Amino acid sequence: MTPDFSSRLAGMLQGSFIAESVSLGVHWIYDPSLIVQRHGRVTGYMAPGASSYHPHKQAGEQGHAGDQALRLLTFLQREKHWDAAAFLTDWQAMWPSYNDYVDKATKATLANLQAGATAATSGAASDELAGPARIAPLMAFFADKPESDAVAAAIEQTVITHRPPETIECAEFLARATHRLLHGGELQDVISETAPAWALKAADSATGADAIGQLGRACPIPQALPAVLWLLRHHGNDFAQATIENAMAGGDNCARALALGMLLGAAHGIEAIPTAWREGLLAKPQLERGL
Repeated sequence: MTPDFSSRLAGMLQGSFIAESVSLGVHWIYDPSLIVQRHGRVTGYMAPGASSYHPHKQAGEQGHAGDQALRLLTFLQREKHWDAAAFLTDWQAMWPSYNDYVDKATKATLANLQAGATAATSGAASDELAGPARIAPLMAFFADKPESDAVAAAIEQTVITHRPPETIECAEFLARATHRLLHGGELQDVISETAPAWALKAADSATGADAIGQLGRACPIPQALPAVLWLLRHHGNDFAQATIENAMAGGDNCARALALGMLLGAAHGIEAIPTAWREGLLAKPQLERGL
């Protein structure tokens, strides 16, 4: 059954956070064989553990990129409008008491703000996927507005912390693709229409059991975006399988998951996401309040 708009909207928003949380337990383990040795096949939420990058996180929570997306959701629920400068101030205020990993882009952005930067100049020189991948709340907020508005907001959200052209290009792609999927677009057609040509070419060139290893497991967009596209091309009909394969591929699976889950949820609707994952996500009550 073709999902309706409300199902796609719920699937997009919840899917982004759910996919990231599934990856959290094995985040930044770069050797897939080590994931298998320690955890077997990841099929749900697990706590990352004391020796991980997220020693205080529990099963069903978000990673540091997902926490920033939750901050964005809270901002939009409270303010009822989008303002990049106002959100930057709110984003800055989350860090003094934050009890999890703080990435280099965040540290650089905070240093820029301390030195007097504004929303126009605060962003770090980081081309990591985590910057543009945090936009699911914005895409929900702009779901009934023109695509161009959604794209502009996605770019504004990204550049406050990640300024390179690769992140802007990625933000535009993710926003256009998500908006079109929410309004009934077919996944593979939308990806072909909106994804950067270089990233599609790279994704299509990867073959074999460790295709993501060929593309690169790391955080930068030149590796991470083709990996997301490969997963969409090869597992795009199955939210659970795509999410699990992403987690098992290791590396920065959390950032990939934010983008992957957003696109798959928008394409297939909330019903495509396993019920146990929907019920076990700790942010579920906040996500269901909507915008």
